[in-house]
Amino acid sequence: MSRRRDEMGWTRAETDVAEVMIWLRSNHGREISYADIAAGVGIKDGARLRRAVKVARVVAANRGDRLERFLPSQSPARRRVFVTRYMRQGLGDEFGARDAMSAARTAMTAMKDMHRATTFEAGNDKSIARQEFGTMATAVDECITKVSGIDKVGPQVVRQENTGLLAQMIAALEARLTEPSTG
Repeated sequence: MSRRRDEMGWTRAETDVAEVMIWLRSNHGREISYADIAAGVGIKDGARLRRAVKVARVVAANRGDRLERFLPSQSPARRRVFVTRYMRQGLGDEFGARDAMSAARTAMTAMKDMHRATTFEAGNDKSIARQEFGTMATAVDECITKVSGIDKVGPQVVRQENTGLLAQMIAALEARLTEPSTG
């Protein structure tokens, strides 16, 4: 089924993304919510707008700009409102640094989860792709090792909240699970 195109040859989704990008670039550096974007571009706040914003984030990254993740507003007047900001290349501040740190923590958590899963599957006799999972586990391990020096940057980047006890508990559990059973 062909997509309906306007007189310029664009689909509605492409037009939505273009309108969102134009509006975001004219409002760079300001805290904006989905409601603000919806009012600015004339698209109802819903799935259509959220898809356009998601694609606009990728377009911004390709241009060297950044559409930050939606986080709670720092403004007392907008409590409990999730906002983002469009930042042009070379511009940044505390809010952007907070967003980048949050994204880095999320990525590290995901990498650690991937490492656990791929390491398990690499050691699983019934795995459908042991060698491939082993390769992925090695790659993730190397990546984590490279990034592990990030704690030297400062405590605001890597949180060290009760991770020692949790790490000890996980290591003890893994040791128990990898011991050959005596029976």
